[in-house]
Amino acid sequence: MVPKLKPIFHALAPLLRGEKQRQAAVDKVDVAETKQSAELKAIVEEVAEIFGTEMGIATLIDRQTQHILACHGGELESGPRDISFCGHTIARPDEIMCVFDATHDPRFAGNPLVLGTPHIRFYVGTPLISSEGEALGALCAIDSRPRMSLLPEQSKRLRALAEKAASILATAQG
Repeated sequence: MVPKLKPIFHALAPLLRGEKQRQAAVDKVDVAETKQSAELKAIVEEVAEIFGTEMGIATLIDRQTQHILACHGGELESGPRDISFCGHTIARPDEIMCVFDATHDPRFAGNPLVLGTPHIRFYVGTPLISSEGEALGALCAIDSRPRMSLLPEQSKRLRALAEKAASILATAQG
């Protein structure tokens, strides 16, 4: 029997083709004001409830940083964009990204967020789109337990909450 080796590879979150325009939209968001939003905190709590996950999170993806704007169920800190799941999510602004078991996904199996805290197994997220059509960050649910499926009603509710969260970001422009 061959011992299972821990993966050392993970795909870095991509920089996007329209990164300059996207970053200009991100720069308009007042991060400090947004972090104070009780409405955004309620949204991430609802996201965790919809998926039955440990955490619901809203992020803003900057040049090199994933800012945690609101987090329910954990104490996540902002961190590097290149290892963030949400950095991958914003690359496809029209889609929901779902990873049922990150340990079996070649993009994420060696990711420090999978191998260490918060031990992500399940991730589902959708981009937060600005009024200019730019992906600012993501609204997501994560858990340390893998999942097997995603229900259409869950996806529909996630998209609706992402629209609400994006409108909060639009009103928090500095």
